Amino acid sequence: MNRKGAAGDRATRFDVHSVDGTSIAVWVDGSGPPLVLVHGALSDHTSYGVLVSELRDTVTTFTVDRRGRGASGDAPDYSIEREFEDVAAVVNAVTARTGSPVSLWGHSYGANCVMGAAALTHNVHRLVLYEPGLGTAYPAGSLESAEEAAAAGDAEGAILAVLVGVLGMTEEEVDAMRSSPLWPTRLAIAPTMPRELRAEDDWVYVPGQFDGIEAPTLVLAGSESPPVQDDATRSAVAAIPGAQIRVLEGHGHFAIQTDPAMLAALIRQFISS
Repeated sequence: MNRKGAAGDRATRFDVHSVDGTSIAVWVDGSGPPLVLVHGALSDHTSYGVLVSELRDTVTTFTVDRRGRGASGDAPDYSIEREFEDVAAVVNAVTARTGSPVSLWGHSYGANCVMGAAALTHNVHRLVLYEPGLGTAYPAGSLESAEEAAAAGDAEGAILAVLVGVLGMTEEEVDAMRSSPLWPTRLAIAPTMPRELRAEDDWVYVPGQFDGIEAPTLVLAGSESPPVQDDATRSAVAAIPGAQIRVLEGHGHFAIQTDPAMLAALIRQFISS
């Protein structure tokens, strides 16, 4: 397919079929070595618009709409393992298109999906994870609040249950997110968010389950992120052979929005090493 995408006016789209037949949309932009970008629970591929712009001149980005989001399909039965397979299928398709292994980036829940995918394919060159949340111990009642709000059709209530009840965002920070062009997208994905939170909360690390990751791995953590997020991030570092961690001083969970130029510079440096 050749369609313009919200990640940028220059972007084109193609679709990849995952193991279970679900269609996963991928938006292509830029020029240079291939990088697959996987978004988190509160967004779709459009959240990477500015980051894609920062990378465009030196990197070819392949930005994914995860299942149930944007232009991608979905399936009745959900498990995070299906998302692992989705991303691995995209990686293998991009490798076939470009003739080279690809680098992988994931933010938050997208970082979970990227971790699982990297253990399923040999076609990953570099792996960059920004605060993966597998095994997050959610505060008491926060998941139930999000689930109840989503079931009642209260999209904003479901989102706020995460932003305030889990991530500890202030009223000013929430207001800034509300004023963002991405807010309607966040509201639109509210129905699929609770299943992902449950997948993180239910996750139990098993020794050796990520030993299949062969790519050098950089894990990013915000110095201002809440302790529950930091604990989950460090669990991921411990589970991935040879992973290194870098703390982003002065940043929290959403440096993608607050300082995309800084992240683009880190990505370029790491994937070219």
